[in-house]
Amino acid sequence: MKFVSVISMVLASALLVACASEPTSREPANLTSFDAEKKLKKEWSYSLGDGQAEAYHRIAPTVDGDEIFIASSDGKIAALNKSNGKKVWKKSYDLRISGGVGVSSTFLFVGTSDGEVVAIDRISGDIVWRVSLNSEVLSAPQSNGSVVVVQTYSGEVRGLNFADGEQLWSYSSQLPRLTMRGTSTPTVVSDIAMIGFANGHVIAFDIENGSQLWDQRISVPQGSTEIERLVDVDGRLRVMEDGQTVVATAYQGQVMAIDIRSGRPLWVKEASSYVGAADSLGKVYIVSADGSVNAIDDNGQGALWTQTVLARRELTEPVVFIDTIGVGDFEGYLHLLAREDGRLVARTRVDSDGLRAPMIADEKLLYVYGNSGKLVAYKLQDR
Repeated sequence: MKFVSVISMVLASALLVACASEPTSREPANLTSFDAEKKLKKEWSYSLGDGQAEAYHRIAPTVDGDEIFIASSDGKIAALNKSNGKKVWKKSYDLRISGGVGVSSTFLFVGTSDGEVVAIDRISGDIVWRVSLNSEVLSAPQSNGSVVVVQTYSGEVRGLNFADGEQLWSYSSQLPRLTMRGTSTPTVVSDIAMIGFANGHVIAFDIENGSQLWDQRISVPQGSTEIERLVDVDGRLRVMEDGQTVVATAYQGQVMAIDIRSGRPLWVKEASSYVGAADSLGKVYIVSADGSVNAIDDNGQGALWTQTVLARRELTEPVVFIDTIGVGDFEGYLHLLAREDGRLVARTRVDSDGLRAPMIADEKLLYVYGNSGKLVAYKLQDR
């Protein structure tokens, strides 16, 4: 019996905080008062099913065109107008959704706890095809319109035919005895699919045939215990604004910028993170496992600022929203930090069940999907 299945659910929440915290304090930092310079105004909200439910899912919404798509773990999916939140369609399926939503020009893609990948017509909401894999799917399948790429919790990657789900190729990684509860979402750039693995590697594949283009080790296991040797690349890979570089983060490892075509490392910094990075205007923003938010130059050379007031609050992936950096926490608070120096400028509580899924900033709205299934769109205003 694998150690993975017994321990990883616990690691997903409490253990991450405990391992990465300071020796003298393992409790989440209390919220501090500050002079709010900005105000988050709710534009609209929409509730769907039971959201992430009791499982440690990070089912994220997806914006494409004029619509935003959301899914809940109890099998509900909705397409909404992204400007006003009005429902385009909503359907309930006999699915235990655990990874979603991927989107293409014609299909939506979700993964399930039962090891299925399901393609859904994005206009009608009808199921087009579904295929069974051998393991739970915890991240959203992705596609270039020809091939659908999915990673399973067992460390396998499958390339599926876009039209009917037939398997085209597969890859199996070496899974450590102990992993976190999650998998990296495949990142597709043209004909390249890049995926982070629980063994600390990021591998790029030719999306059409599955051949390996390059393999970079982001983190090397160290220590004498299985917990100390955790090196998962769980966070989403971030394609930077230049379109030529991808940034990968690893737990108890490094942050690495990689040339997408060659796989050559451009810079590396020591860090520990289990969520993806953000970038904007020559800066990269990283949420460390200890709850600090960090800004560095996008050449990896300079640390610009570090904000520690949210220590051990189990922060989400950061998002750049206008002139701020947004992060959510385990108590459901959304925090905005000034992009230039990291000071707190705004805060609001979105969902008392907490925030875990990555947020989306699109034009002038920030979309936040709470653990209870509440999706809220915010506009940023000056006080």
